[in-house]
Amino acid sequence: MDYGSLQSTAEIALMNPSPDFWPETTLRRSEVEFHFRGNDHLGYLVAPPESIGPRPLVLVIHNYQGLKFFDIHVAEYLARLGYVGLAIDMYGNDVLESERIWPNSPEDIESFQKKCFQAMVALDHDHEFFRAQLQAWLDVGLDHPTVDSQYSPAVIGYCFGGMAAIECVRGGLNVGGIVSFHGLLQTGEDPNPAVFGAVRPKLKPHPNKYNTKAVVLIENGADDHLVSDASQQRFFEEMDLAGVDWNFHHHAKTPHGFALPPSLGPPGKLHETADRRSTMNMLSLFREIFPGVAQNPVSYNASGTSIPA
Repeated sequence: MDYGSLQSTAEIALMNPSPDFWPETTLRRSEVEFHFRGNDHLGYLVAPPESIGPRPLVLVIHNYQGLKFFDIHVAEYLARLGYVGLAIDMYGNDVLESERIWPNSPEDIESFQKKCFQAMVALDHDHEFFRAQLQAWLDVGLDHPTVDSQYSPAVIGYCFGGMAAIECVRGGLNVGGIVSFHGLLQTGEDPNPAVFGAVRPKLKPHPNKYNTKAVVLIENGADDHLVSDASQQRFFEEMDLAGVDWNFHHHAKTPHGFALPPSLGPPGKLHETADRRSTMNMLSLFREIFPGVAQNPVSYNASGTSIPA
């Protein structure tokens, strides 16, 4: 099936939740409605079979397009591994489900880009609002009956979602570890200020309360034009000064968007070697922060990249 042709998140979640490279299994899938400060959000939770019992929570945060089929596939991959994957929606009604897929018509691309980036900067330019919504989503996930709340959850994200995962640590949220896949390293900064026509609101910073118990894992493409050497150095210095435990993996000859499939449109610049290695790094982190929780081997990740057992 061409997943990129589906027009809503609900279609892929309910009509065909598993890509063809995964066998059918008795995963539990459910919509998670969420209301936050005047906006309605809809996330998707995927949990292992009931016989497995409660498992640790892993939040999945979308790229600048908003929650869509790929993020739900990531949640499903996590459930197959043995965790509870919750793909969250940070945009709500600001970018409707039907407006998050790359347009088929070239004349619609500019308005699509503008709307998605407008929703993104409304979050990353207001640090208190950004962190408060992330905390609220964590609370929703931890309250779910499929989740083992004795474990501090993990948070993973792609591009914008990677930046959001780091923001969890800056905000002092109770997470055990985070993984940023080709995410920006500083929040509220724009490496492409003249692009997409989004009106940038005034930056509203908020005091940092770094979670120094969390493990930070950064998976970065060496050829990522959005993450400069200066940005990297500032990040290293910030984390060291705060006393945060961080790992930074630089993938050779790898562009921005390396973990996203081509079915997303131009944002998907899948680089299978980097995607495989970064996925394996994530799995290693999960074994570290979720001790005693069995991790199932799954042959392919959500992008269809083969992962060694």
